[in-house]
Amino acid sequence: MRSTACSALLLLSLFPPLMGVTACGGGSGGSTVGGGGSNGGGGGAVSQATIINVSGGQTTTGVNIAVASPASSPTPNAEFLGTGNSASNTGATISRGTTATVLLFGPGLNGNMRITISGPGDITVTNIQGITSAKDNTPGVSFTAAVASNAALGARTVLLRDSKDDITSFTGGLEVQ
Repeated sequence: MRSTACSALLLLSLFPPLMGVTACGGGSGGSTVGGGGSNGGGGGAVSQATIINVSGGQTTTGVNIAVASPASSPTPNAEFLGTGNSASNTGATISRGTTATVLLFGPGLNGNMRITISGPGDITVTNIQGITSAKDNTPGVSFTAAVASNAALGARTVLLRDSKDDITSFTGGLEVQ
């Protein structure tokens, strides 16, 4: 049902005089604390997305779909997330009303990244720092996450954006319990 609604809205969005603003799906808030760097390179900031559902082997007409190449080398890729002093590829949990150090490791990660946690904005991100894995020197980032005592329960996605506007995420990797 959602894909049908999005398709209908997409068709209507192709005719701007008929309608003002079109959006599909849900939005999410979050707390963002920016790392350093300029906002240059990578083609500028990410704009509001228009959702188009296309399955393998399917075609679409009337829409120009462009996939930009990453501007950063190596391309940021969040592979491991954890709290405390270890990380895994399955993520971690964090309790309401607590503060924890969150670690992410993967190619292209560094302390100058802007970090956003999906959800209603009940987790505050501070103290972003570049780190390196003691095991294999994989680059990473750590930050302090303060979870409100009434924070919404459930999985959150951690999004990281570098100074060239390349984005990586650890989808559902931080679960509030």
